[in-house]
Amino acid sequence: MRLEVKMVLVLMGVALGSAGLLGLVFGVTAPVIVAQKEAARQNALAMLLPEAERFEPDTLISDGDTSIIYHAYDEKETKVGIVFTVAPRGYGGPVETMVGLRADSTISAIRIASAAEGMRETAGLGARVLEDTFRNQFKGLKHDDLYLAKEGGRIDAITAATISSNAVTSGVREGVERHLPYLVEMAEREMTAQGYGGEFKVIVHLSTGGKITRIEIPLEGFNETTAIGTQCCEPGFLARFVGLSSAAEVKAVDAVSGATVTSEAVKDAVIQALNP
Repeated sequence: MRLEVKMVLVLMGVALGSAGLLGLVFGVTAPVIVAQKEAARQNALAMLLPEAERFEPDTLISDGDTSIIYHAYDEKETKVGIVFTVAPRGYGGPVETMVGLRADSTISAIRIASAAEGMRETAGLGARVLEDTFRNQFKGLKHDDLYLAKEGGRIDAITAATISSNAVTSGVREGVERHLPYLVEMAEREMTAQGYGGEFKVIVHLSTGGKITRIEIPLEGFNETTAIGTQCCEPGFLARFVGLSSAAEVKAVDAVSGATVTSEAVKDAVIQALNP
């Protein structure tokens, strides 16, 4: 066998062996990494709302964006607040900020991602938003307080880091405004829809103001045509109902192309939920 062929075979063997070893290492370390991330998340949640005993994640869909908030409950299963994440743009990029919001709509605490977690604000300037003296200013404040002091608010900007200070402040304020409807316990109404393939369940979540905050269609017992009627279970369709509060608004929702019967069945069930 020629030397060149032997060298190629040796290199292939080394490459295959390395790939197998890497796969083995990944298989061993991946669960550990996942567990570490979950532990870090739980620690962050506990820091933001220490009075909570458990946190229940909830996926939100708004304007095509998907995010997760955590509903917080104490030992008596009373809702004590929520935790949400915002990522306003600072001087160097997004500044990921977790916010704990109590049931009385006051901020309990905020947590800002560090440089090791992706924050890119300038060291010694914008990165000082990580300091306790800045973050602790948010504790106990409500929506209308969340402006820089020069704008009539209660947050003192960091000297020479106004952009970063304002990014966090405005990001938290806008996040509070956006998530306030989820702070109170919402009504949940389970309706029955008559679709093309039979009956199925439609679960409608309503805010205390009567607006739709979320819709679920359980897959169990859902027998609509695959790739046609099943599109009515997808986030893109269900998100069209978020924020609506009247039968007229629901009737105006565009049906899924090719799945008119299923779409109308969902709309009828939602209207029933709005007018029980």
